[in-house]
Amino acid sequence: MSQLLGIADYVVIVIMLVVSALIGLYFRFSGGRQKTTNEFLMGNQNMHILPVAFSLIATSLSSISVLGVPSEMYLYGTQYIMTGLGIPVGGLLAAYGILPVFYEMQVSTAYEYLERRFGKTTRIVTAVLYTFQTILYMGVVLYTPALTLNALTGLSTWASILSLAAICMIYSSQGGLKAVMWTVVFQSTLMYLTMVAVIVKISLMLGFTEVFDIANKGGRFIFFEFSGDLTERYTFWNSLANGITFWSFLYGANQSQIQRFLSVGNLKKAQQSLIVSFPLVVFFIVFTLWDGIALYALFHDCDPMKDENVKLKSADQLMPYGILYIFGNIPGLTGLCIAGVFSASLGSISSAVNALANITIEDFIKPFFISKNISDTWMTFIAKLLATGYICIILLMAFVASKFRGVLEATNIILGMVSVPILGIYLLGMFTTTANELGTLIGLLTGLSLYAWAGFGAYVTKLSITTLPRSTENCHKDSNTEFSNISTEVTTIDFFTELPQKIHLIGDEENDICPVYKWSYMWLPLFSVVVTFILGYLASCLLRIFISESEVKPETISPFVRKMFFKSSSDIDKAQVKKCDAKMSKCGDHQNEGVNCSSTYSYENKNFEKDESSFL
Repeated sequence: MSQLLGIADYVVIVIMLVVSALIGLYFRFSGGRQKTTNEFLMGNQNMHILPVAFSLIATSLSSISVLGVPSEMYLYGTQYIMTGLGIPVGGLLAAYGILPVFYEMQVSTAYEYLERRFGKTTRIVTAVLYTFQTILYMGVVLYTPALTLNALTGLSTWASILSLAAICMIYSSQGGLKAVMWTVVFQSTLMYLTMVAVIVKISLMLGFTEVFDIANKGGRFIFFEFSGDLTERYTFWNSLANGITFWSFLYGANQSQIQRFLSVGNLKKAQQSLIVSFPLVVFFIVFTLWDGIALYALFHDCDPMKDENVKLKSADQLMPYGILYIFGNIPGLTGLCIAGVFSASLGSISSAVNALANITIEDFIKPFFISKNISDTWMTFIAKLLATGYICIILLMAFVASKFRGVLEATNIILGMVSVPILGIYLLGMFTTTANELGTLIGLLTGLSLYAWAGFGAYVTKLSITTLPRSTENCHKDSNTEFSNISTEVTTIDFFTELPQKIHLIGDEENDICPVYKWSYMWLPLFSVVVTFILGYLASCLLRIFISESEVKPETISPFVRKMFFKSSSDIDKAQVKKCDAKMSKCGDHQNEGVNCSSTYSYENKNFEKDESSFL
């Protein structure tokens, strides 16, 4: 089926790959030439706000979202957009309740905080879980778009995968974090161009208002479905709950994001980059949903998934099929849109690889295996090898994904199974002083296990899903036989959108299914984080009877609740406090002046002591 792509299309795709590689090589031979770990992994902590904001998108929204979110709108309507209400909630929580803690403690990774708050075991367990999850998911991110495009265009799956992996290896291992972030700016631009191009073209074909009229008549506009039914796939409540939980984790507990926030060098710039990312993420969600509306308007009377001349086997193939349908006769435009899909994959993979290299250096190697005498030059060389090695592992995972049916669905569950309980333990650490390491780990493992049980249980039971109505009324008039021989044997599923909405079983079969398996997947993250937090807190309270408490320092607690646990010391002169903060290493001198530095802690020139009356 290679005839579906012309020479101009392949030229555009190659140009995108070459430009990505050249950006990496530029940063390899410019500036400090990536000779230190600080430059390679942290961008010398002087990154600009714009690339950081774009990079935040790449680490959270991949090509699977570009393909999957439009298909969700096409099948289920626009209620999903209410997840966007969680963006400012999660973002502001991270910006002003979590990031100040990381900056005040001057941590190198998010997991270093967990060691200093709870202990080394918590740091290692969470870092290992995150590494495993990221490798698995990035393998799917690499494999899925190439697989879908092969099914529709004949573009070689493994040629696509190997090309993406090779280019990603060049700029990730040579140009470091700077190359990753600036390449993401270029790749995100292509991604947005792809989504906008589909909207504009279909609007020109059908008429701008006609697109919305057709979608409205088809029942696709759903925004305020206030149903309390837990089995409804999308409601206002589960969309809001999912959005708040998802974006709280991404902005406040995801190492890929935290690394970018720390790379700007100061808290104010980190907060600004986070806030700048808000409209970029909102535009992404709006454009993907708008793409779904436009695709529905285009195919409202001849659904490609039901059309015998096409017979797509996955809704995630709708976006690339629509691209071929509307741009197939315009040289280069199909290639540009495919390059946009590939760019979304490259941005996610390169961001993850850089974060994994940082975790390995800071959380696994430095604390345990590396002598302090080893030079930073050697450490940087190791970081570059790690970036290369992780891409090879992700490539291997893509190969594994091609061999086992259902790995995409399983990945959806694994993402939430690991990420959401990790958010729960950060909340335990920053918003309570009662939580201890053993109690927190009990909460983490319980939340993880329950999410896995609910998620995999729903998948194994193969519950059916009801979609909104789709028509084949005019397929005999408008069917496009050019695509009739395209292979669509493999089904791809968006990681956001895989669990069931409504159950349709016969007789007593429904009674044999565990009620939790019938829940919408949108409720599972909130369910898991609440279980992790509550059980972790209760276990910590119980264990306080048997385990001596280590002192909780004020700088490990979120500024939102710090004054609840640590009261201001009015008997200490503010000037003395400031002097003590600036010269803590000479604490003995201050003790001679009447200031007990060892029992006081500073934050923004204020002094706090443990308030033993507080118990949360």
